[in-house]
Amino acid sequence: MSANSEARHAIDAVVRVVVLPKHLHARPAGQLAQLAARHPSTAIELVAGQRRANARSVLAVMGLGAVTGTEVLVSAAGPGAAVAVYEICRILAAPETED
Repeated sequence: MSANSEARHAIDAVVRVVVLPKHLHARPAGQLAQLAARHPSTAIELVAGQRRANARSVLAVMGLGAVTGTEVLVSAAGPGAAVAVYEICRILAAPETED
């Protein structure tokens, strides 16, 4: 297999940890699900304690029960994994704002 062929078949995998500045409630969970939907070829998972969630599911993300100060591991595999993880970490690390 050539180097070019191997590069095309390589899968990006990225893992980051975020300490939440706010509870992971419906609004940020919805933002995460929408963002994950924009990366259909990338598997994105969140882990908080012993709980795991597919980032595409608002209910699963809320089911993590993550509150202020919780460490959330964000992992993604597939094309664009680095971008997806970066964008998700930005949402998770953003302080709560008043609308």
